[in-house]
Amino acid sequence: MSYLPPRIATQISILSKDWNHAFNTLPALEFDEETFGRKDISGHDAKTEKTENDTFLEYVNGYISRRREHDLSIDLMSLLIFSSADKLNSKVPKWIDTASRLNLRALTLGRIVDYPDKRSYEQKCPDLVSDTISVLHVSHLSMQGVKMRLPRLEELVLHKAHESDDVVNKLMLSCPTLRRVELINCFRSTDLLICGPKLETFEASAMLQDESFSISISAPNLVSFSYTSVFIMAFRDGQLSALQVHGAQNLRELALDLCVIGIRTIREAISRLRLLETLRLKGSRSAERIRVTHKNLKHLALTGFDFLVRVKTQTPNLVSFQYDGPNIVAIGPRDSTRLANARLEVDFGVRNKRRSYLKAAKFLRYFGCCDSLTVACNGVEALVIPREIRGEMLPPLRDVKHLRLQILCNTSEADSSSQLTESLRWMCPDLETLVVNSEPRREKKTSSAISFGPHRDKYSRSNRKMGCWESSTAAVAMRDAFLTKKADLTSYAGSSRL
Repeated sequence: MSYLPPRIATQISILSKDWNHAFNTLPALEFDEETFGRKDISGHDAKTEKTENDTFLEYVNGYISRRREHDLSIDLMSLLIFSSADKLNSKVPKWIDTASRLNLRALTLGRIVDYPDKRSYEQKCPDLVSDTISVLHVSHLSMQGVKMRLPRLEELVLHKAHESDDVVNKLMLSCPTLRRVELINCFRSTDLLICGPKLETFEASAMLQDESFSISISAPNLVSFSYTSVFIMAFRDGQLSALQVHGAQNLRELALDLCVIGIRTIREAISRLRLLETLRLKGSRSAERIRVTHKNLKHLALTGFDFLVRVKTQTPNLVSFQYDGPNIVAIGPRDSTRLANARLEVDFGVRNKRRSYLKAAKFLRYFGCCDSLTVACNGVEALVIPREIRGEMLPPLRDVKHLRLQILCNTSEADSSSQLTESLRWMCPDLETLVVNSEPRREKKTSSAISFGPHRDKYSRSNRKMGCWESSTAAVAMRDAFLTKKADLTSYAGSSRL
């Protein structure tokens, strides 16, 4: 019954007294006004919507009141509602207070956006005071002036929460048990201070900034830190004036965006993190050369580099490497003898026949010591190396045993499987497993410097009607916390073989 919509679960609970008792003791309560008794979610009849809104509020109020009367605990509560006024319904704070008295541990509170809506950020989040809540997710609500006292808070997720700077800073200072903070598509106008004695993960994706700011980390147990923006064009000197990591000596994973953080700032930060093992860099259209130096680094990922031409690495303990970009880059020196797996997404198209073949082979030779290699490409022309050119070079992938080739578009060479297979066998003399898939890539739409709007929001009524979500660079960054974390919160309460 916990997997059914609340209204359907209510209806089937009358089939048996046992079922009725089971429904009243469900640990997770999920109230979604969008799907509550609505046959056509695209309707805009004001009178009909007002009636349905009143019915929904009466249902939620009655159910929570019944749980209070029988003193039945609530482990998780998710409340997603419409709101046309300045604030959410006045009963919402009462519901949260009642649920907190019944040992509420996880709360999801969000407003369903009905685009076009110029007041999408004017609805204010109610004050949250609870001694039991440990997980809090808030979406599409303004946090300006919100009073919060959550001494047991362990996880905080804010999705398009306006004026959230002060709230985040105060919670990190006042919640000694806070372990994880995630900000999605939020606007920041002040400096960011990351602190907390137990904070382990801080992730900020698709962020918006209008001026220079600084990041200071003072969290001794911080293991993972990520900060990316919605911008695709880098600012001249970056928007980040300072990145202080002296208080994060135990940091293992770092993900940064070159659109807002200068490469010099990143190199200085990396040099101070001796225990760093994973580095992910989101590129900009102006980045052409990257140099990464770290003796303990094990995992390196470079994504979104449209004009990168050279990568210089001094990482002797590198185990895995990932690169996503249209150009075949020059990588060196080959100082890592532990590189075990790599994933490459490049264009192996032929422009100058002989030069393209030699360039592709030289690029792949850097990954010749890998045990497993995944290559995703639009064209495979440069991978079908003619026999006369093979005699002039050694096989570039001599130690590769498992090769996976993903062809992202339909090409004539893809049909010539015998020539492609023969060339791949020559490249990998010790090959044991070969997988070739043809997966057409979804075309990326040209986006402006700031990519956001109604077509990129899962809480848009129009998108919920369509029942689909278009994948894009900004959309991936703007992961919806409420759908991706739903499972975690509930648990809380063609191939060929050679």
